[in-house]
Amino acid sequence: MGTYVANLARALVAGAGQWPELELRLLAGPANLAAADPVVAGLPVLGTTVSPESHPRGDLWEHLVLPGRLRAAGVELLHGPAVQVPLRRRGFQTVSTIHDLVPFTHPETVPRKYVLYMRTLLRLLVRRVDHIIAPSRATRRDLQQVLGVDPARVSVVPEAAGEGFVRQEDPRALERVCRRYGVTRPFVLYLGNLEPRKNLVRLADAFKRAAARLGGGVQLVIGGRQAWLAGRLRAGWRELAVGREVVFPGYIEPEDLPGLMSAATVFAFPSLYEGFGLPVLEALACGAPVLTSHCGSLPEVAGEAALMVDPLDVEQMARALQRLLSDQELRGRLRRAGPARAAEFSWGRAAAETTAVYQRVLGGEAAA
Repeated sequence: MGTYVANLARALVAGAGQWPELELRLLAGPANLAAADPVVAGLPVLGTTVSPESHPRGDLWEHLVLPGRLRAAGVELLHGPAVQVPLRRRGFQTVSTIHDLVPFTHPETVPRKYVLYMRTLLRLLVRRVDHIIAPSRATRRDLQQVLGVDPARVSVVPEAAGEGFVRQEDPRALERVCRRYGVTRPFVLYLGNLEPRKNLVRLADAFKRAAARLGGGVQLVIGGRQAWLAGRLRAGWRELAVGREVVFPGYIEPEDLPGLMSAATVFAFPSLYEGFGLPVLEALACGAPVLTSHCGSLPEVAGEAALMVDPLDVEQMARALQRLLSDQELRGRLRRAGPARAAEFSWGRAAAETTAVYQRVLGGEAAA
C-alpha cells in the first residue's frame, strides 16, 4: 500500500496540468512527509501527528476529529488510498481504495483481531463512501459477491511498476547486488512480506522437490520483512528441514530490487490471494521469468507473460519450477514477454483514471 500511495501521489502531481481545476493537498504526518518524494512533499499539507493505524486513538481522531479539520480547510473530496476514510462526514465527498478483502476471503492467514476490526470497518465503509477504487477486476468481483457492493460504485484502476523497474544487464552490478545479500546464481527469488497468505512453506517444499530432481546447485531466496503470523512459516520451514539452499536475506533495499529481479533465474510468487500483486508486475518489468498463481487478480496482472500454477498443488508447483529452471528457451521467451506486458500498465494512466473518479464524484456522478 505504501508503494501504491507513493507512486499514485507522484503521478497525480506530475499530471496536475491535465486537471487544473483540481487543487491537490496532502494529509500526512512528519514521518511520511520526510520519506515522500520532494515533489509530493511540496504539496500543500494538512499536517497531523496522529496515525489511523494507532488504535483506538487513531480511529477516534479519524472518525470524530478529522471531518472538522477537512471542512475547516475547505476540502471537497478526501481520497483514502489505504481504505480508511471518516465514516462521519458532512460537507465533503469520499473515495476509498480497497485493495483486497483478505479478512473475508482468507481470514486464517491474518490475526483474529485484524479480521474482526476490518470486517466491521469494511461493512460500514462500503455503505457510506461515495465511490470505491479497486486495483483489479478480481477485487471488484469480491466487493460485489462478499459485501454486495453495486459494481457501478467501483472503478477498477490498475497499478503499475515504478520507473526504476527495468532489466539490468551489467554483469558486475548484478554480481554486486547478489553478493550484498548472500545470493549465488542460479536462484529462485521471492520478494514480499513473510506471512501465511504468501504460501511460502509450499514454495519451499516445491523448490526442494525440483532442486532434488535437478541435482541441486540452485538456491531459493526468500526476501522481505517478517509480517504477521510469521511463526507459522518458521515452523513449516523447520518441518521441511530446509537447509542452506534456502536463503533469507531479510528486507531488500528498494534500489536493489531491479537488480535482484534481473539476476533471478525464476521469480516465484505463488500467493493464495492478492488484490493486485504488484511484485509480479515489477518482476515482469525486469524481465524475470515469473511463476505465479492462477487465482485472484494475478492472471489479470501476468496475462500470458508468466507460468501459472494452482498454489495449493505443491507437486504442480515443483514441476513448473523444474521446467523453468531447466528450459532455457522457455525462460528466454518469458524474459522477452515480461517487459512488454508490464508496459501495458502505467502510473500516468492510473493517475488519469483516479482523477476521472474524483471529477465524477465531485460532479455528483459517483455511481456513473
